[in-house]
Amino acid sequence: MERHLIDQRYELRTLLGSGGMADVYLAGDEVLGRKVALKLLKDRYAKDEEFVERFRREAKSAAALSSPYIVPIFDRGETDDGAYYITMEFLSGGTLKERITATDALRPQAAAEVALQVAKALKTAHVR
Repeated sequence: MERHLIDQRYELRTLLGSGGMADVYLAGDEVLGRKVALKLLKDRYAKDEEFVERFRREAKSAAALSSPYIVPIFDRGETDDGAYYITMEFLSGGTLKERITATDALRPQAAAEVALQVAKALKTAHVR
């Protein structure tokens, strides 16, 4: 398998998920020797300045937030070939969607804990 480096630093390893604008990969930070989550703007949006600006704002806004309920942003950038990315802390254990799918539903106590964490993250964002 060919190594795929983003910005000559981040080695893409596994696709973790995909959304409307971007794909998220497990990547290796070759400089600091750690795993990161790397959000890569999809090619079809990288040529649209409105989407690129929205992606940049997302990175800047998220990087300004500090909370135990919000994943920290480490870096953002653009590669020589026009790919845009955001790197953030990688948290193992899967997604909430995977957790719910595996158990068919969360117990009420667990659902309440998740909702409280989301509310605390939203409060941090709104205060900022």
